[in-house]
Amino acid sequence: MSSPSKENLPKVPAPLKDELAQFDSSKMKHTETQEKCSLPSKDDVQQEKAHNSILTGVEGFERSRLNSVETQEKVILPNAEEIEQEKGHQKLVHGIENFDTSNLKHAETLEKNILPSKEAIAMEKSAA
Repeated sequence: MSSPSKENLPKVPAPLKDELAQFDSSKMKHTETQEKCSLPSKDDVQQEKAHNSILTGVEGFERSRLNSVETQEKVILPNAEEIEQEKGHQKLVHGIENFDTSNLKHAETLEKNILPSKEAIAMEKSAA
């Protein structure tokens, strides 16, 4: 790739070119450059080493060292007592679902809210 010719370079506006030519660098303030490069702590280095050792252990694992194993599935069937208990539960649920509410008698609910007497209130106040 060849470098662009002088005609192809971008043009700098004349006012900006004049301002740059008249700029006095002696008016600038001197500053010290501070490089801030924080190094990792000892703990960070140890954590990274541990992480890398785990990764290399997984990557370098030999499948040939594994032993073959047959899985034994054990299905435990319920005993006779548990089956009878479940049947009794199903009968109860069936009885509740099919309950006939037309056989019920109507009853009036009478709420009794007995308030304490004036003497009982006075005794409680004096005891407190």
